[in-house]
Amino acid sequence: MEYVRKTCPICGSEFIVLKNVEEKAIYCTIECLSAAQKKMKREKVSSFVSA
Repeated sequence: MEYVRKTCPICGSEFIVLKNVEEKAIYCTIECLSAAQKKMKREKVSSFVSA
């Protein structure tokens, strides 16, 4: 098995994942995934309101 080191775009923490799931593993925790989803929802709403 091969592993790679990644950096979470939300909190900046480094984490290690299997190389074969490298592209799917974006966030280090469910908490960071949830924060990213909330951020996307806010951006979508704000772009809808400004249009």
